Amino acid sequence: MELQYKKISENEYDIIMTMIAEDKGVSDYLPKDLELESEMITVAYLEKEIVGLVQIEPDKDTSFVVVFVSINHRNRGIGNALIKYAEDYLKEIQAKKIMTSYSINNENSKRFARKHGYERYFSSAYMKHNGGKFSSELIPVRHYCDEDYLDAFKLSTEAFHEMRVSVGDFPDSKIEEPSKQIRDRLKQEAENRYTYFIDGEIVGHGWLEGNEIGSISVRIDMQGKGIGRKFAKYLCNELYNRGNKEIFLWCVVGNKARYLYESLGFEELYVSEFARKYLRE
Repeated sequence: MELQYKKISENEYDIIMTMIAEDKGVSDYLPKDLELESEMITVAYLEKEIVGLVQIEPDKDTSFVVVFVSINHRNRGIGNALIKYAEDYLKEIQAKKIMTSYSINNENSKRFARKHGYERYFSSAYMKHNGGKFSSELIPVRHYCDEDYLDAFKLSTEAFHEMRVSVGDFPDSKIEEPSKQIRDRLKQEAENRYTYFIDGEIVGHGWLEGNEIGSISVRIDMQGKGIGRKFAKYLCNELYNRGNKEIFLWCVVGNKARYLYESLGFEELYVSEFARKYLRE
């Protein structure tokens, strides 16, 4: 069996979505993980038929890989070939490790991941809000600007490190160091990033991506004062103001922020397990 690989084209989108819809084990969550219009997806053909795909998000540190095989072509080694294709490419660019994800209830995907050396890292709930805009007070939030970088980055990395330690699934968690690369990325994303001030000091940082709240962080010494609730309402309203009918976010299982999101009306859609594999130390 020899597969042919090619970057996805627009006329293949509907074929791929039909294949995914036929698999009830992944149809609820996999479409949200795929970026069909990107260069990251490679389609696999056997003769003249699409039999699967692999999405590769390359990064020197942690790359992300999604593999899918049509239900009509499983148990033929196609999944093995797709994951090898992805790993060979990431080894060439000297990626350090690979992350993948699957529904926590999908035992077949779990077995496939373990078979190829991917070990569970953490679990996260995908949550949805569709209750419409909140009535909220005026709060001191504005768009992020480059001058915010050091304080916003510091409070975010410290807050997320504390969360990861409290959850217990991140034994290698550390507070990330600032860098020009990260600063440049945040500057490029400024229109989707927000800074919360109190008495002229930065106490919160938030990020929106598409119809999702990408992250919300509050300075550790200011947590428990209602800032997160006000900030979350503000960011939800921003997304609704952009015309979104539904808002989504990820919440790591065990993160105490889950109670806040539920109190605001977010509902769990599914839980994904994230697994990783080291290519090099």
